[in-house]
Amino acid sequence: MGEGGRGLVTYLPLAIFVGIMALRMMRMKKARPLRLPLLWIMPVIVVLAVSLALWGMPPSGLGWLCLATGVIVGGAIGAQRARLMHLHIDGEGDKARVMMRQSPLAILLIVAVFLVRRLLLPSGFQGGVQAGHPVGNALLMMDATLGFALGMIVALRLVLWLRARDMVANHVFDA
Repeated sequence: MGEGGRGLVTYLPLAIFVGIMALRMMRMKKARPLRLPLLWIMPVIVVLAVSLALWGMPPSGLGWLCLATGVIVGGAIGAQRARLMHLHIDGEGDKARVMMRQSPLAILLIVAVFLVRRLLLPSGFQGGVQAGHPVGNALLMMDATLGFALGMIVALRLVLWLRARDMVANHVFDA
């Protein structure tokens, strides 16, 4: 494959990411219901998927450190993203429900994470178990990415649930 083919493969993930972010920005204006009883489903799926991946290929000592670091960083970003989302209660009485609307800052936070990752870890990443060994680097990056996804999704859903629960508890319902 020539140089032109490598360029396309290099920029394809960026193009997909830009497209997804553009769609999210367009949908941002409309509030959607936040279904509190269902917020636990995605964290359970992610915990099961990460557990299965770790059971199938247990990390090394450095891998566990990368996983823990990913969980901490992902959790911090997920919690911040949840705090940036706009929540409000729509309706009265039995028809009242919590509505959620994405914040432009929450979308920009995801874009910033993507850009920082691209800047800090270019395609020629040379850290890891053995300097320059692609398998060791890939396994460490996989462990960190698994931890990041786990931390971000669990923290995002937990903070959203806590915020919505407090809103519902403090809301005065008409009898």
